[in-house]
Amino acid sequence: MKTLRNVGIAGTGFYFPEQRVSNDDLKKHMATSSSWIEDKIGIKERRVVAEDECLSDLAYHASNEAIEKAEISVDDIDLIIVCAVNQDKRIPATANILQKKLKAKNAATFDVNVGGCPGTVYALVIGQQFVTSGMYDTVLVVSGEVYSKLLDWSDRNISMFFGDGVGAAILKPCKPGKGILSSVLGADSEWGADKVVMEGGSLHTYSEHLIKENRHRIRMDNREVWNFGTTIFPKIVKEASAKANIEVDKLDLVIPHQANINMIKHGMKTLRLGMDKVFTNLEYYANTGAGSVIIALADAVAQEKIKENDTIALASFGAGFSWGSAIVNWCSKEDFIN
Repeated sequence: MKTLRNVGIAGTGFYFPEQRVSNDDLKKHMATSSSWIEDKIGIKERRVVAEDECLSDLAYHASNEAIEKAEISVDDIDLIIVCAVNQDKRIPATANILQKKLKAKNAATFDVNVGGCPGTVYALVIGQQFVTSGMYDTVLVVSGEVYSKLLDWSDRNISMFFGDGVGAAILKPCKPGKGILSSVLGADSEWGADKVVMEGGSLHTYSEHLIKENRHRIRMDNREVWNFGTTIFPKIVKEASAKANIEVDKLDLVIPHQANINMIKHGMKTLRLGMDKVFTNLEYYANTGAGSVIIALADAVAQEKIKENDTIALASFGAGFSWGSAIVNWCSKEDFIN
């Protein structure tokens, strides 16, 4: 029987478009105030793409940073996985477009769509399977969104929450007891399948009628999203920690979905962990959907908030309702086995 390999994160990267949209800028489109948004959500500004920018443009920059941090060549990449809702095109996969931009000629490619915000952990766990099985040695996982092109900016129930951005990670085999120690994935579609919705698929295709009713834009039941997020965030961190045989209070850092600072505070209180144990960056980047957790992870690494041998909990959750959590022991360069 083939021995399964542990999988670590060898390098991370993230990238945001240059254009900033402040809370004051949103007042041009809706009745709100900067102080209300900061108090209720914790966001001061968000980044949005230019008219001619797309997901693969952001992914290219994030990927190059991850490749550089992992100290590998683009030719070493065996597989590219891109996770997002708003891909460049319906056909081909954005992973193919990214492969071309990176010149990663040796890589297989495919896209993943888990409905947005749960994306990071799903994409990492999918990538992990290819490395742990021995099928591939080096996997590039990219997760992020270009939400600004999907929003009705006059809808105060949704537009103030979101921003554009992409994160990337290189997965490689590592020593036993290191890297991704456990993961949990799940979904409750009875509860959440109709709570965060955007039409335009095979059920209701794009049409003049659909666009007139604004159903081609994202719609969200904020109350139910709050109820779900405050329930599932601490629950999955506990489950993943137990699966890794680690006490929650032994975690060095928690990196949750960057949806709402008050949701995060609520979850950390339930976990009986102080806010010094959590990393957030939604203040300046807002909720980047599938990119939220992987971007925060890469940002935490860049700010040297994570050191070798730290134990980190990742928690992604959102539309569907779907969720995923992973416990990661952060590898040193010496922990990777090839």
